[in-house]
Amino acid sequence: MSDEVLNSLYRALAEADGPVWWFADEQVVAPLPRAREDVQVFCNRVDTAEALRTAGFVVHLGDFAVEQASLKPQTVVYRVSKERPLVNMLINAAMTALPIGGRLLLSGYKNDGLKGYADKTAKTFAAERVVRKGDSGAYLAEITKRADSAARLPDKDYRQLRPICEEPLLYSKPGIYGWEKIDRGSRLLISQLPDFVEGLTTPVHRIADLGCGYGYLSVAANEYFPNAQWLLTDNNATALLACEKNMAAHGMVAECVLTDCADGVSGPVDVLLCNPPFHQGFAIEGGLTERFLQGAARLLTPTGQALFVVNQFIPLPRYAEALFGQCKLLCEQDGFRVYGLSAPQV
Repeated sequence: MSDEVLNSLYRALAEADGPVWWFADEQVVAPLPRAREDVQVFCNRVDTAEALRTAGFVVHLGDFAVEQASLKPQTVVYRVSKERPLVNMLINAAMTALPIGGRLLLSGYKNDGLKGYADKTAKTFAAERVVRKGDSGAYLAEITKRADSAARLPDKDYRQLRPICEEPLLYSKPGIYGWEKIDRGSRLLISQLPDFVEGLTTPVHRIADLGCGYGYLSVAANEYFPNAQWLLTDNNATALLACEKNMAAHGMVAECVLTDCADGVSGPVDVLLCNPPFHQGFAIEGGLTERFLQGAARLLTPTGQALFVVNQFIPLPRYAEALFGQCKLLCEQDGFRVYGLSAPQV
């Protein structure tokens, strides 16, 4: 997949004065730029970190932990993310860390808000800015720091976890998918649990929640499995911070693992819950559902069962056919479908 916004950023990175900080969210695609010894990458996604480490970059995986930097930057490069509070937080971090004369290079399309981010950054920090339009509507903004400033773009106090609802009590923060709400698809999956639990014929000792986000599915399902051990996975380090807090808040015995889909985690599990993402970056990525199904089939016991909820346009039965003996549509509502899966094929 070619992305001219990323191509323009890669070209700018190759020519940037070092040391360089690169804020790399989920919008990273091949072919990657050539690694430089003076480039430090900060990201919160396992797949992004693995790809860039394989390419030879020094990568700090966490919640964009710039305090881990070994060198202050002369240049910061960043393809803007989807979440405005995250973008503003990273711009604040860049403009704080850069010296006078240092440059922040932002890339994105017009509908990503690139020009707005460039204008607000220049105004807030009394900086100079130049915005260039390239091929396919891609924009690259060059913002030069001219003075130190205590001003900040509003980032909704990005670094802090905060309660988003009281029943059940859940903590979340910007940078996590759907961070201020409970996903409608996840609610629909939970509504199927009474019948699902009634149909179980073997004891449930261990449950997995793949792509757990901040942990809503596990917290909501815990009342049906009060003595179970939980395995929760997500590829977003920021989500895992919230997830760990939510598990502790509800006294749940849980292992929270930072991994891509279910890579590297071990079964068996008796029950598996999953609301797989269907976006990667700004694009729809249907192949993610197939990867989560493969992980589920590997982790489940021979008598294990899974509940998946997906958008109605995701052809889950087609993906599941070769992996599971049974794939049953349990519910369809508000553009979502819940499927029950059982008897993994061996």
